[in-house]
Amino acid sequence: MSKVVTVFGATGGQGGGIVSRLLKAINNDEGDYHIRAITRNPDGPKGIDLKNKGCEVVKCDMDDQASVEEAISGSYAVFLVTNYWEHFSAEKEIDQGKRVIDVSEKLGVKHLVYSGLENVKKSIGLECAHFDSKGKVEEYLHTKKLKERMNFTIVRFSFYYNNFPTFMKPRRVDEDTFIFDIPMEGVQMDAIDVTQGGECVYAILESPDCYRYKTIGLSGDKLTIQGYCDILSANLDPWKFQDSKVTVEQYRSLGFPGAEEIANMFAFYIRGNPDRDTKMSRKLNSEIQSFKIWVKENKEMLRKAFGSLEVQSG
Repeated sequence: MSKVVTVFGATGGQGGGIVSRLLKAINNDEGDYHIRAITRNPDGPKGIDLKNKGCEVVKCDMDDQASVEEAISGSYAVFLVTNYWEHFSAEKEIDQGKRVIDVSEKLGVKHLVYSGLENVKKSIGLECAHFDSKGKVEEYLHTKKLKERMNFTIVRFSFYYNNFPTFMKPRRVDEDTFIFDIPMEGVQMDAIDVTQGGECVYAILESPDCYRYKTIGLSGDKLTIQGYCDILSANLDPWKFQDSKVTVEQYRSLGFPGAEEIANMFAFYIRGNPDRDTKMSRKLNSEIQSFKIWVKENKEMLRKAFGSLEVQSG
């Protein structure tokens, strides 16, 4: 029988990358897998696309025990990612993570891969809910080692390359000049194409005993913000990209919803010594892209995204 791999967040960046890699394995006869893609909207365009590609697409309410049990029943492996930004509730994210973990253990899942993050509050004393909640779920997951009923691996993604043209897009100050307000204060920051983590997770699923109970920080590159800007400038001529050199404190005072949360995340990147491992990431995925290669291969998308930004006056 095919091994059922249940992928939460299957239409998102992380889950979508894993589904794509599993589909590749199936199409190339690399592995006998059955993909159960979990999404909130099975009838949406992305859900329908996954159905057309041969996935079993299932709706799951992560707040409901019965729904989670139905989603996981019969699974060989589970990829678990939760999304704080859907509801802005650390308590809900913790409950969802624990629920999926408990059900996976109860139903005999052989290997669970959890997309976690560090507990920033414990690390540097600043609250960062979307990290801290995952850190607490990591701590809960580690208690399962004592029972040895279920193998698990934790993966921690770094900042996404994909954020540069989207969630952390620059200000356009004139026709050809773009400025990023990313408060790294000159310290290097790990980053990765979110979809390329899928190959890493696939490698873990192929050799689960090698990564049993391990925590692996995923990274494709590590540069200063100006370093990322220089690569964008070199490949998107005549546009020039610059680091505004905004500090964490200045960013925190910007006042938009989530400013303090994001500022504390970058404070952790600067002071918390996040454990991301480019060498291990490339061991799991030999084709993981440096930022330079990623930019070269995504020029059209980047030109469209940055070109649509309006010049900001003042």
